[in-house]
Amino acid sequence: MKSIEIDVTTVQSASELHRLLKQKLNFPSHHGENWDAFWDLITDPEGAGLPDEIIWIGFSALQRKLPKEAESLLSCLDEYNHQPGIKTCNIRFL
Repeated sequence: MKSIEIDVTTVQSASELHRLLKQKLNFPSHHGENWDAFWDLITDPEGAGLPDEIIWIGFSALQRKLPKEAESLLSCLDEYNHQPGIKTCNIRFL
């Protein structure tokens, strides 16, 4: 089971969040750093998708600082877990 931790406690901007996701999820350097590009990468049938589990550290801080970005991220993760033929990703919040 592949599990990763993503600490978003200190994220201050949407671009910083996308750079962190790019790094932690091993996205290619050409990743567009927006939600459409994020979705395309995680659902690409040729790609690895998401790991089996993502442990989010400091997500409540992200929700306070960047509520729109946090909501977009949660929406993508929820929709991902409802896609037919894609293994689900367990989401945990610490």
